[in-house]
Amino acid sequence: MTIKIKFVDILRATLGFQTGNESWIGVSPDSKCYHIVSPVDTQISKGVMACNRPEDGTPFGGYSGWIYLRIPPFFDELQDVEGARRDHALNVSHELIRNLDRYGIRSSVDWDDPHAKELYTVTNNSSVEQTLSCCSCNKTWDKLIDCVKDPDLIFLAYHPSVSDFAEGSYVFQHNCKGLVYIPVSRFIRKLQEGRNLSNLNACPGYCYYKDSIHECLASCAGSAYRRLARRLYEKVSGSRKIQF
Repeated sequence: MTIKIKFVDILRATLGFQTGNESWIGVSPDSKCYHIVSPVDTQISKGVMACNRPEDGTPFGGYSGWIYLRIPPFFDELQDVEGARRDHALNVSHELIRNLDRYGIRSSVDWDDPHAKELYTVTNNSSVEQTLSCCSCNKTWDKLIDCVKDPDLIFLAYHPSVSDFAEGSYVFQHNCKGLVYIPVSRFIRKLQEGRNLSNLNACPGYCYYKDSIHECLASCAGSAYRRLARRLYEKVSGSRKIQF
């Protein structure tokens, strides 16, 4: 059975960093239904997960045996806040499908938004590719190096996925104020070494702060992705060039 998740539900659950809240989506193990838990205080969620992580993966209760995945907040300090929300919801949709597939749950997104359907073709029954394109003006780049070296792009943010760092993304802003999401997997192959230290005492918590591009000195599986985020930021500022 394949569960269909409505894009409009993901969009509604996509909250801004300034709210101090986030959302979670719960999916039944039989793939028959799902529900959204929102809002959830970000700091309370992080604290509970660090101290007493339940077996079902949710820090706030929920249905026993269900799979719960975090819907991270979006960067809401841009001029086009609704556009940023929508762009982020599209990226989250892409990650949800792949993460559910790891639990053996077949899923797809019900694209009730025609523009969203054009940007992504997301099911776990076929290969998933994210086009290097601006979500606002639809400018596209054929190669990663052409995209990153485009003078009309600036590095905006790093959106880590603490459940699987290889599913995170780097966010660039085009001169039209549109956003370009590039999966970290386009830059770095998935690393096999290193333990995920998120929510543990050794974790400095950088991945839970909206503006943080600090390099992480912890021996964590996500440290390499943070180092690259810092290098990309420095490349944009002109203080150091990145080699491809």
